[in-house]
Amino acid sequence: MAKISEIMLLQQPEQPALAIEVQTDMKGMPQAIGENFVRIDTLFKEQGEVTTNIPFVGYPDFESLTEEHVRMIIGLKSSRTLQGTGNIKSVIIPARRIVSCLHRGNYNELAQLYNEMAEWIKTNGYKASGTSIEYYYSNPDVPEEEHVTRVEMPLL
Repeated sequence: MAKISEIMLLQQPEQPALAIEVQTDMKGMPQAIGENFVRIDTLFKEQGEVTTNIPFVGYPDFESLTEEHVRMIIGLKSSRTLQGTGNIKSVIIPARRIVSCLHRGNYNELAQLYNEMAEWIKTNGYKASGTSIEYYYSNPDVPEEEHVTRVEMPLL
């Protein structure tokens, strides 16, 4: 399917979140993401909070991601600063300009969207900076061709 929205330039406000850094391989990604979303959501509930957005996964080393080595930051945004515990950290996502786009389809097709967004950034005189984030709108039970993902790329 591919891109289902235009590439948009947006300004995001500072936002608190709970997040955990995980290293796995491609095969272990779904389990790592699912288990850690549950852990973080449980910590939200213990503190009487609900998330302000859908779950996200950041890829700090996207350029060096391989089948065997995937570094992810898995998290949920909140309306206030929450207490982390163990390897779940309380973080502040800084205010920043981003480029954002929605995609429908198989996750393997996201590389094409990343390339298109990188070209948009270059063509419009911007520079990418920092960790790209993916927001997963679809339940794992949804067929792969119907998965909806929002990709955000921060700018300098």
